[in-house]
Amino acid sequence: MIKKVAVILLIAIMYFLIPICMRFFAFGDKVLIRVQSGDSASVTAARLKKNKLIYSEKLFLCLVRLTKTQNKLKSGVYSFSKNDGMFKILRSLKNGSGNLLRFTVPEGKNINQTAEIISRTINIDKEKFVKIAADRNIEGYLMPETYFVDHGISEEQLIEMMYGEFNKKITPDMYKRAKEINVPFKDIIIIASIVEKEAAKREERAMIAAVFYNRLKNNMKLQSCVTVLYAMGINKAKLNFEDIKFDSSYNTYKHLGLPPGPICSPGIESIKAVLYPADTTSMFFVSAGDGSHLFADNLCDHNKNKQAIDKKRN
Repeated sequence: MIKKVAVILLIAIMYFLIPICMRFFAFGDKVLIRVQSGDSASVTAARLKKNKLIYSEKLFLCLVRLTKTQNKLKSGVYSFSKNDGMFKILRSLKNGSGNLLRFTVPEGKNINQTAEIISRTINIDKEKFVKIAADRNIEGYLMPETYFVDHGISEEQLIEMMYGEFNKKITPDMYKRAKEINVPFKDIIIIASIVEKEAAKREERAMIAAVFYNRLKNNMKLQSCVTVLYAMGINKAKLNFEDIKFDSSYNTYKHLGLPPGPICSPGIESIKAVLYPADTTSMFFVSAGDGSHLFADNLCDHNKNKQAIDKKRN
């Protein structure tokens, strides 16, 4: 009995002291916590401690036992601030996360498309979102993912969250691999963004990445249609002769080397394909019309592939 009273007093003291301390030492940064179905209170406490949302797992579990909520923590995705305190966190875990908004940004979307997708769920100023992202030169770095956010989240906070997710997904091993192949990481993201738009089939990404590397090594223009479409701000199945002449530094039919920046936010698979390209001497590829591509080592074979595809279509 005395031990139980002592625990209650300790929790009460922590309840009053922690919020006061947090005002001086903590920031209000939001942290997303996923509680999966079947997660025990101990697992949840460990996750909260790892994200620095609580000071002590033991103290949190004591509170769980005292409030008899061991089997009442609901699965879901929660958005907690680092100064919420464990009483508020436990109350939220008990009530559920039904107040969060959910949106998904697929791979291969640019800033404008991302703003449009988010606006379908959240009341944001699309122009403001695009301007902030453009001013920060963050095209390519808004990680494609499913997000859960609070009502009233700002455009700035959305961009910070998505950029933060990019930094979480890009591991030290990826940076190490970029150094091994002697390619600046910003160029990895640029190439990956082009691969993301060019490759409809996952298994072809490394091949397409290798073709672009081979062309760069041989001082050839990339001649990627998707970079021209990005420059023009349109989407169409095939470029015509006038399109290829479009005046832009993103037009890889006119300019040697890489475009000045990414053309979309690539997914992790495309980034990995660029970090680990296929071992091939292919210099050309052409769409077969079914999502796949035909690859060739030289212009003669490339023209044969195009003729075969045209014949099949006709």
